[in-house]
Amino acid sequence: MMKTVKTLKAKLGVALIGLLISFGVPASAAEKVDTLRIGLLPTEDAGEMIKQFNPVEQHLGKELGVKTKVTITQSYNALIEAMRANHLDVVYVGGGQYVKARELGMDVVPIVARVTPAFPGDTKGRTYYKSVIITRSDSGIKSLKDLKGKTFSFVSPTSTSGGIGPRFFLGKNGINPEKDFKKIFWAGTHEASFLAVINGKVDAGAMADHYFYHYRDRKMLKFSEYLETENVITNSEIHILGAQKVPGIPMVVRGALGKEFIKKLQDAFLSLKFKGQLEHMMFMGTTLRFDPSSHKDYEDVVVMKKMAAKLKKKKK
Repeated sequence: MMKTVKTLKAKLGVALIGLLISFGVPASAAEKVDTLRIGLLPTEDAGEMIKQFNPVEQHLGKELGVKTKVTITQSYNALIEAMRANHLDVVYVGGGQYVKARELGMDVVPIVARVTPAFPGDTKGRTYYKSVIITRSDSGIKSLKDLKGKTFSFVSPTSTSGGIGPRFFLGKNGINPEKDFKKIFWAGTHEASFLAVINGKVDAGAMADHYFYHYRDRKMLKFSEYLETENVITNSEIHILGAQKVPGIPMVVRGALGKEFIKKLQDAFLSLKFKGQLEHMMFMGTTLRFDPSSHKDYEDVVVMKKMAAKLKKKKK
């Protein structure tokens, strides 16, 4: 009898294991979301950014049936650290910050990327933007080789177009920032890096090209035309020395929210309309729409970061 009971228990145990394998049991259940906490990269006045993002925020809340809260952090790193501490659920960051988050061991997923017009009136848009190296037109600096011995401003070490991209581009062209520049400045924002160049605080600097038309609208920059494919800006006080393509800015989500919720969130972003919603979100220039995104889109950024790290090690 005892042997029969033991045999029955063993069979039941095998059957239970089979059921668990068949249906799958997640290591941990997806977190329940009552309030979707959204973090935005600091680019200009926080109050104005929140105001411009409000139609998007309202749409997401309605589509997902949750409350929403938007936070503007003080820096690139602060945004990632807030997400790392589970204080934010979805963040709007550059590809470099997304890759950095993965390097820190964070479970994060890019779900959509920003599509922007390459020029005023462009309705098709592009899924990339450019990291541009600029100098004043009257600086006497005509080529990248003229940068050696000069002062230079980056945005942030983790900024894709203001740090990682330009380092990668400079390295490809035989320039080691730590070794070849007289002095390096970390401006903190694209606007600060741009103004450092315009005001003659540095000889040259890096920034994202999608700010050009935005700055012209704000009377901060004068030019006739930006020829994106040729990396030329005409009749302007700035001159473009070179550019590096980088993938579009993604919305990145904590994986702990679960595949089902993340899919609903992605769908909510993809259903945003330009008229009445995205047309108001102008703090990084015009956003036409969001397109689906995945880790594959940012594999080039991983390569850029590795090369940038090698350059830094070779400073001596």
